[in-house]
Amino acid sequence: MFDALPVGAMTCNLDTFEIDYANPCSIDLLQSIRETLGFDPRSIVGTSIDVFHENPLHQRTLLSDAARLPHKARICFGTEWLDLHIHPLPDSTGRVSRALLVWAIATAEVAKKQEEYRLLRMIDNMPVAVMTVDPVTFAITCLNETSMRTIEQIEGLLPIEPSELLGASIDVFHLAPEHQRRLLSDPTNLPHHARIKLGPEMLDLQISAVTGTDGTYLGPMLTWSVITKQVAAEARIQQLAHYDTLTGLANRNTFREHLNACLSQPAPQLGLLFIDLDGFKFVNDSNGHLVGDTLLSRVADRVRARYAQPGVMVGRLGGDEFAILISGGGRVEATQRAEALILEIVAPYQIEADRRLEIGASIGIAVTPEHGLDSETLLSRADMALYAAKAAGKKTFRLFTPDLETRLHERVRLEIKLRTALMELDSLFLFYQPIIDIETGRITAREGLIRWHHHVRGWISPQEFIPVAEESGLIEDLGIWVLNRACEDAASWDDGARVAVNVSAKQLGKGTLATNVLAALVRVGLEPSRLEIEITESALLNDELDCLSDLRRVRDLGVRVALDDFGTRFSSLAHLRSFPFDKIKIDGSFVQDAVQRPDCAAIVGVVADLGRRIGVTTVAEGVETQAHFDLVKAEGCTEGQGYLLGRPMPSERDVAAIAALNRRALEILPLAS
Repeated sequence: MFDALPVGAMTCNLDTFEIDYANPCSIDLLQSIRETLGFDPRSIVGTSIDVFHENPLHQRTLLSDAARLPHKARICFGTEWLDLHIHPLPDSTGRVSRALLVWAIATAEVAKKQEEYRLLRMIDNMPVAVMTVDPVTFAITCLNETSMRTIEQIEGLLPIEPSELLGASIDVFHLAPEHQRRLLSDPTNLPHHARIKLGPEMLDLQISAVTGTDGTYLGPMLTWSVITKQVAAEARIQQLAHYDTLTGLANRNTFREHLNACLSQPAPQLGLLFIDLDGFKFVNDSNGHLVGDTLLSRVADRVRARYAQPGVMVGRLGGDEFAILISGGGRVEATQRAEALILEIVAPYQIEADRRLEIGASIGIAVTPEHGLDSETLLSRADMALYAAKAAGKKTFRLFTPDLETRLHERVRLEIKLRTALMELDSLFLFYQPIIDIETGRITAREGLIRWHHHVRGWISPQEFIPVAEESGLIEDLGIWVLNRACEDAASWDDGARVAVNVSAKQLGKGTLATNVLAALVRVGLEPSRLEIEITESALLNDELDCLSDLRRVRDLGVRVALDDFGTRFSSLAHLRSFPFDKIKIDGSFVQDAVQRPDCAAIVGVVADLGRRIGVTTVAEGVETQAHFDLVKAEGCTEGQGYLLGRPMPSERDVAAIAALNRRALEILPLAS
């Protein structure tokens, strides 16, 4: 009667433990595991039941005790798993002498369950929070350990305890769960990403569909996290990306994007103001960056307060540069606003109880459509106008005009010409002006002054080409040429006078000055004590460039260092404390005014006395008359320099070449006229 069963069925004699019957399905199943069985399944009848057990004693003990039947077990048979259901078969007397074994191969099922277990363990050990939900009842069917830990962060915001979540409805996370239910019940809505607000917290949800091997939708799996801090950080990043951290104003990129958006409108009427703070660098360097940052914030507050209105954007482009874009405003409104803004900015700032600061502002203006209809042109022309405002004396504004662009192009052409001159080196010269010992009249030094002759323009003033060299970076090569030429000329002087060379602030702070000086000295064998390096006080304000370190390395070579133009701009006794200068040069403006103005004479005398007290040579510049000479001598200056004592003259090697250039210029002049 067991032959027709669709499962394996065998009977076993409990006295001998031999298999005395096996139905056809058993034979077929045994054929599928024949390698593990080790013999022909058709000879299974008559074989001991022990063949299925590595340790048959337990099985025999079980079968021998009828009270323990029926019995269900899953046993490992080699690489296979078998499911056994053992039932007693009593004989006509009621004695259990045989047993029925109904069995099936469970290897695939065991493998599937092991895979499911591994998957569950992987989910449980995942570092992200995972939940699974029943798609019909919306009950939470699985919560991994990371989910439980994450829920602790928000447990006070849920209507139930975290321990009650398993089996509870997913609705506990939503005030209005209908949308969520529609989403989770239909796999065509998945995958889905959402952020939901739960009280003050923000949750991030990634929902995917879990399907069976046959494609059946088993339910949604949610990976989730509390991202409140991340959202705040993202907002902060957005703020940093679009707004200046110090002032809160729009940054350069945001300002430019807004400008492009405004220019894309039909027939835009815009006024663009570029603002640069006059004197801010001095305030920042002399008072420290904290004070400088506070001042920038105060300036931004004033500008923002004045222009907190629709159609106006204020931005900080960087450093002490600001910009304002006025929509719907032409040149009249732009210039009126610029004039008012300068007055607003120049008003004193009370930074601390005992610190009151003042700065100025220069403004460049460009407007549409007159000055351009694309951002590049408009920004460039506003910048040109700003440059003109600063050149005009600062604390003023300038509207762009075509001649500003012409001058810029001339500057570019001048840079190209200077670059060519540095390559060819046949139009650059050093003129030398003597510096005289006031008591003896002896020449103690000669200051090398660079001159440039262009074959078309003639002699070009250093006041014109030195700023171009500094802005273009050519000052480094120009400075090296001056050093080499000055040392070379000085080596040929019979009187042993020192040679003085001016060094630009742009040459300091790079760590190259001492190397260049040493190379120039060694090249011609000049004693270091015969070279003087002159710097202005403005160079000492670039503390961040470590200029003093450069000067110390130069002085360690034995080269003398002089402080030029003392008394102008940023004069401070702190400069004399910060570095052991060998010489102080009093600016010629004081000397020239000292004859008529007692205050200027007093300044000359004070500096001369200061030099005597600290053992520093004092040079009076600008000595052009006998009255000037008598005054600086009376005030106690050590040395003098000026037209009275000697004009700048070329070196002997250049005299003939310069004379030829001057003659040629005189010959060309009548033809040009």
